Amino acid sequence: MELQKARVAVLAENLYQELELWYPVLRLREAGVKVTIVGSRAGEVYGSKLGYPAVAEVGIADVSADDFDAVIVPGGFSPEYLRREPRFVELVRTLNDRGAPVAAICHAGWLLASADIVKGRAVTSVPVIKDDVIHAGGDWRNEAVVVDGNLITSQLPNDLPQFLARILNALADSSSEGGDVPAVVRDATPSSAVYRAAAIVKNRAAGPGSANYRAYAVTGA
Repeated sequence: MELQKARVAVLAENLYQELELWYPVLRLREAGVKVTIVGSRAGEVYGSKLGYPAVAEVGIADVSADDFDAVIVPGGFSPEYLRREPRFVELVRTLNDRGAPVAAICHAGWLLASADIVKGRAVTSVPVIKDDVIHAGGDWRNEAVVVDGNLITSQLPNDLPQFLARILNALADSSSEGGDVPAVVRDATPSSAVYRAAAIVKNRAAGPGSANYRAYAVTGA
């Protein structure tokens, strides 16, 4: 596939790891790839573990697996939130079933486990969740980057150059010809790594009288 025709979703939620989201976004943009930051809701701000904001360009309900040729799942603690939304799980599972590149780093193994796509496959993750990956059936390897077919996994921010090199190779080697960019993606304002105020992650009840909480982020407060 020509990189300029590739469409890649990068998934965002609160408490993501800064480098693991922005390094792929910027590196792929540099290569001419159409990168879309997909969050729970379009325009919602997500705060990283250190307060670095990212704004979702589109919401998960507004897109489908047909809109993308690959997906990247950053780490940090955001995969814990991503796996709670069935549409994120389904997006990852559907792209994997199609043989499209599925790339995950650090704690993103949590989402892969929920999507049930690591069983019998060589995979890595940040070592602290290796038990989770093994219990999901993965053949966990203590390596910086592991590639098993369309599945590309990595461990830590220091591994990002190797991780992105494998992702770019997978896109270039893909037999997909790319596709049309849907209007919701084409018309979205690209999220910028430049920001004026840090994002503060807070929590609120999921509903009236609920003991369950949902994280949200605000800027400059």
